[in-house]
Amino acid sequence: MLVPPVRVSAPELIEIGAQVRVLEGTWLSVERAVAGVEPRLVIGDRVRIGRNCLIACVGSVTIEADVLTSDGVFIGDTYHDYRDPDLPVAAQPMAAPEPVLIGRGAFLGVHSVVLPGVSIGANAYVGAGAVVTRDVPPRTVVVGNPARPVRAWDAEQRRWTSVEGGRG
Repeated sequence: MLVPPVRVSAPELIEIGAQVRVLEGTWLSVERAVAGVEPRLVIGDRVRIGRNCLIACVGSVTIEADVLTSDGVFIGDTYHDYRDPDLPVAAQPMAAPEPVLIGRGAFLGVHSVVLPGVSIGANAYVGAGAVVTRDVPPRTVVVGNPARPVRAWDAEQRRWTSVEGGRG
């Protein structure tokens, strides 16, 4: 269910699973912006996307089943290029997209950011305001800018443990 107002660009390039809820103010922005690339946004079953989120896709963004996002989350597989210092950024082409994957059961905290080329593992937890620039392993808690691991599930001990160098 899309709770109005939700903005959707190129709905024919979006696949939405069963029992999905996208809350108001969210923009599913799928654009044919890179020559030779047919974009695809896939949102799995039972995904919940919070208010005022932006998912920007010109290549491939996949959100697997049972993902939960808070309000104000940004997920993008590209960015506006800036290489030509004589052109306004808005007049420059988009950079080549890098696929983004949000794994099954993951959580994205309020105002978190997931950048191009990032995979977030199953049941990972991204803290509020985190900027995810690198892959996040499954069952790992990341926080900060740039996001860094602070806790991880230890299957042998059957408990969450602090990650060395983290503060969790």
